[in-house]
Amino acid sequence: MLAIDIKALTDPFLEFSRQADRYIHIKSEVDYQKTLELVEQLFDVAEDSENEPLNELIGLLAQAIETYESSQTELQQFHESAEGVDPAVSALRLLVDQYSLASGDLKNEIGSKSLVSMILSGKRSLTREHISKLSARFGVSPSVFFASVPNVYMQ
Repeated sequence: MLAIDIKALTDPFLEFSRQADRYIHIKSEVDYQKTLELVEQLFDVAEDSENEPLNELIGLLAQAIETYESSQTELQQFHESAEGVDPAVSALRLLVDQYSLASGDLKNEIGSKSLVSMILSGKRSLTREHISKLSARFGVSPSVFFASVPNVYMQ
């Protein structure tokens, strides 16, 4: 049988547990925000490698975030409503919001105010021509209208 120095293993683990408790067992909005910040910092520090030891910590924190989010009614409702939204409509809504646009501001790319409103409400879909013109106007890849891709700007 292998001899294991139990103290050499448990002491650092217990110290880690004390330090990481608020991040692993999120109980408040403050802890939630701090955990999100920590994960972002870990992404910056961790190497992009399958064997990166910090990936396990990131995974543990991601699971804690998911557990906390699923316990929050508002976040659950948001996720449920977002799942049914067309990615093209989501992207368009985001751009309209970011640029503080009104329906009439998209006349050259989409057409009438009523058509823009119907698209934003999900009653009509964007056409290839709409997507091409919107991509050119906002300097984004057409792919942002097809999938959840964060701000992919054309080169």
